[in-house]
Amino acid sequence: MSYFNIIKLDATASSNDWLKNKYLKGDCSDGDVVWVRNQTRGKGQRGNRWHTEPMKNLTFSLFKLFPELTVEKAFIINYVVTLGVTKALLEIANIDFMLKWPNDILSGNNKIGGVLIENIIKGNRINGSIIGIGININQASFDGLPKASSIFLKTGVELKIGDVLNRILTFLEIYIKRLSTDSSASLKSEYESMLFQKGKTSTFIDQKEKFQGVIKGITDEGLLSIQKPSGQVLNYPHGGVEIIF
Repeated sequence: MSYFNIIKLDATASSNDWLKNKYLKGDCSDGDVVWVRNQTRGKGQRGNRWHTEPMKNLTFSLFKLFPELTVEKAFIINYVVTLGVTKALLEIANIDFMLKWPNDILSGNNKIGGVLIENIIKGNRINGSIIGIGININQASFDGLPKASSIFLKTGVELKIGDVLNRILTFLEIYIKRLSTDSSASLKSEYESMLFQKGKTSTFIDQKEKFQGVIKGITDEGLLSIQKPSGQVLNYPHGGVEIIF
């Protein structure tokens, strides 16, 4: 895996924070990956904790430079990362995988994994991105987390976590390279083709109300487009709406 430099840690609080500290010391290189066997205080979206059983799941973070991307195009990083991870998992496990906007990975109605992208901004450019990825691999129980599951619970097969990491990195390399060859519209279309509940009536809740609506797709800025029964289309930023399923 010459494209990436893998650093293995037995334990740390958060792989994203560990890599961020490395960056702040001026010691980060493009393609650095920190793979943590036991992450004690993993980070999820909007300050949530990512709970993972030691030695059972895959938790790692990647530092990547995107010198050509402006802040307005930041969501394209989301496309290539979530697609790369999901395409790798589809090759590993013969089960359904979908993407729940903006960056959760589901099988059926169960969360299998997630992505946390923390961009480092300078002016209107993305100076670098710290990309945290967590995948539930061999964990057999999730007390108090009824929507969580793992590849093992879905297939009955235990996987070698290092093999899963290598497969995901292979697909991440492919999809990151597509940033320079494919249009953002092409990547957006592929992302939307795997979007959970797209085109189906679902229940949502925003800051004002609970309502029925249909996910129409993603705007160029990465907002979620939902059409209400009245025909009105609302575009939501991350954290602005929750799908109830």
